[in-house]
Amino acid sequence: MLRIGLTGGIAAGKSVVARRLADRGAVLVDSDVLARAAVAPGSDGLAAVVAAFGPEILDADGSLDRPALGRLVFADAAARERLNAIVHPRVGAAAAALIGGAPEGAVVVEDIPLLVETGQAPRFHLVVVVDAPDTLRIDRMVDRRGMERADAERRIAAQASRHDRLRAADAVLVNDRGVEELLAATDTLWETRIVPYRDNLAGGRPADRGVARPTAGLAGTLGLLDRVRAKLDAVLPPGCRVLPEEGPQGAPGAVREDARDDVREDRVRAAVRVVVPPAADPAAASDAVTRAGFPPDGPTGAGGTPSTASHRAADPAVDVTVTVVPEPASA
Repeated sequence: MLRIGLTGGIAAGKSVVARRLADRGAVLVDSDVLARAAVAPGSDGLAAVVAAFGPEILDADGSLDRPALGRLVFADAAARERLNAIVHPRVGAAAAALIGGAPEGAVVVEDIPLLVETGQAPRFHLVVVVDAPDTLRIDRMVDRRGMERADAERRIAAQASRHDRLRAADAVLVNDRGVEELLAATDTLWETRIVPYRDNLAGGRPADRGVARPTAGLAGTLGLLDRVRAKLDAVLPPGCRVLPEEGPQGAPGAVREDARDDVREDRVRAAVRVVVPPAADPAAASDAVTRAGFPPDGPTGAGGTPSTASHRAADPAVDVTVTVVPEPASA
């Protein structure tokens, strides 16, 4: 199963991309839909929201007055946290049920507006960000949704910044033109990157180095090394350490820890070592690396020893090598 986290700031165009991916065959888990169900009339979630914010956030028919609640939470970080504490666990449980029912080998797309804010990026094989300039998003909210400009600005300020969102992205779909251009970019991403990635995972194999890398969404390769490390840290057994591979300048992953992303010449290559402590099982670490999207690259790795395993990315857009090695015994 290829798991994709889809996100984007308000009015960026994320819903358009979500519908297109579903049309192409993805299993869509829409957190907005699940969030609405979590606070539907008669639900325990709505009762909890009323208890936290008062009956003033209800319409005359007893349903949630979303604009009224929005005015409260977008202007108050503490109020947002209270609301999230009510809604997020319920949405998570409903999403888990949908994902558990997805067929083996599926592409599962979780549409999560606050993916970055809630620190969920590392749990996905691929994070896709739909991006548009803040000024354009504000204009869309004012022109298409009839919002006051000040309200639109507050809503954008309440979410993650574009910079933070783009740093979490494995792929970026830019929506600063029109819907047709966005749909075309989504189709290209699906055909040249998502489908091969899915097939590689299902086959338990790395991407073919002999095939030209797709370019769709490669703006999202900024900070590749950090994102690889985060994905591995999220799945590895306790005590394992993820370190950048050492090597001559220009080798895959041989980027200084203090190097700025905007001066790195090669943003589609990275190499790391997973150091397994004596108390942990190297085979279990290798299995975790595989689940994170880096299948084995042959039966043994550097040095040809059974305890060392080499893995490479199943994502065809990047060239990432992960070597699993036992921690040297203490002298």
